[in-house]
Amino acid sequence: MSDKELKDDNIAGMNLGRNVNDPGNAKPARLRILDKEVQIACKPGEEDDLMQAAAYVDKSMRDLRKRNTTSSIEKIAIVTAINTAHALLKSRSQETLDDTVLERVTAINDKLDQILSSSDDNSPTEDTSESA
Repeated sequence: MSDKELKDDNIAGMNLGRNVNDPGNAKPARLRILDKEVQIACKPGEEDDLMQAAAYVDKSMRDLRKRNTTSSIEKIAIVTAINTAHALLKSRSQETLDDTVLERVTAINDKLDQILSSSDDNSPTEDTSESA
């Protein structure tokens, strides 16, 4: 791929994989998605995460292209983005639900602890001494 093509495909301005407040520490990373090479700015130390994300997108787009051979690449990219966003939002929703359930279980446990400790305080003590 020529430098001009890489420059045209450079989507670093989308702030993917980099700290917007410190663009100077980002380095270009070359990715291949659906047989097209793109260059994205990436913070040092995040290359593996970026590569995993690119592999996920590439696989998703290839799977969709196999099922919809007549769809354009743009449509495949849009549907893949929507499917990925849906999965992310669903995952976040589940995390919120999990957090809510955890909070309720913790509150119930705290109440049970209070009840048990107060019943221990109110229970009569047994006299173990023997009277003659």
